[in-house]
Amino acid sequence: MEGGSDLWVETHRPKDLEEVVGNVETRRKLYVWLAKWKPGVRAALLVGPPGSGKTTTVHLLADKMGMNLVELNASDTRTKERLTKKLGEAISSTNLYGTRSLIFLDEVDGLAGRSDYGAIDFIKDAVRKSENPVVMAANDPEADEVRKLSNVTTKMPFGRIDAAEVVGRLRAVAESEGLVADDAELAGVAEKANGDMRAAINSLQSGLPAAKDEELTTSQAINSFFGSHNREGALKALRAYPGQPRDKVRDIFAAVARAKILEERRAAALDAVSRADVLMGRIFRGQDWRLLRYLDSMLASDVWEAVGDGGAAYTVDAVPWLLQLRIWNDSRKLKDIAHSAGRRLGISARGSLVEDVPYLMLMCRDRQFREEFVASLGLEENYAAFVEKEAFRRR
Repeated sequence: MEGGSDLWVETHRPKDLEEVVGNVETRRKLYVWLAKWKPGVRAALLVGPPGSGKTTTVHLLADKMGMNLVELNASDTRTKERLTKKLGEAISSTNLYGTRSLIFLDEVDGLAGRSDYGAIDFIKDAVRKSENPVVMAANDPEADEVRKLSNVTTKMPFGRIDAAEVVGRLRAVAESEGLVADDAELAGVAEKANGDMRAAINSLQSGLPAAKDEELTTSQAINSFFGSHNREGALKALRAYPGQPRDKVRDIFAAVARAKILEERRAAALDAVSRADVLMGRIFRGQDWRLLRYLDSMLASDVWEAVGDGGAAYTVDAVPWLLQLRIWNDSRKLKDIAHSAGRRLGISARGSLVEDVPYLMLMCRDRQFREEFVASLGLEENYAAFVEKEAFRRR
């Protein structure tokens, strides 16, 4: 299932609103909101999972209505000063012909920690004073940042796209690319994508096996992987994993980290998992989805070789008791740090909190690493002090 060098998700991006799949009522609601917008009206806040069409809809709406699109990723423009520099003129003026701009702030749930409080206040003030409509987007409807913006926004939910609609879109893409794929293959790709159209098209292009060998839960798949008696069985279990590739790597890591096995075996397995994680980072940075085809083979060969056939197991509650106490006592700071670190690593805040933060805190015992870590996340002085204190707790 391979084509040229271009990514199909870009080549086949909808050219008008009629081509967008899913969330019809929400897209209609956004269109009406934009058509009736006037100064003082609340911003529109699009909330929903990746690949549900939020960004594509905003781009097409701006084009349809002849508006200049001013787009920023809020998680990359985190301070009041940066937002003022980027948006100051767009907020306060129209062009010479009286045409309005459409201001789009993506990933506002990426604003985390006290270093971003000025940004939240700036956004609230900008919405109230703006001479141009403001649209925001967030993946996590429960994020604190979404809650903080609730009094200046109208929430518009985007849901996961129905599997049948994903299959229809995949069929059109496949036919356009001259790809021969039957309905069962397309349905398998759609099922694995779990309502994420972008992921579905990327998987179609990458040539991944389209259908699961069998339907397994996360626990069944990971435990079948570790309990397999040969590499073929381990590979089959990995291909039956129900979640996304990044989650698969992290679940295997969590099981290895907690396994009661010889330290030599654990070290070998963790080294193999780290190579898989490096591969995932390369895939996400370069959007080179074809490399996903190597992930399961790498895990089945290297990780299973080190700890397969006994010793490691998947459990739902991965949070150690001592870490639960830390979360209870210092939850706000830990969650803020985990959120910021997770965004840098391309993982969920919970995954970062459970699996990465404990090790990062240990690494922060080194002064140079701690200073670079604090600077990279833009943490304020009180957070820096918390990191230093946490790094030297007894463990």
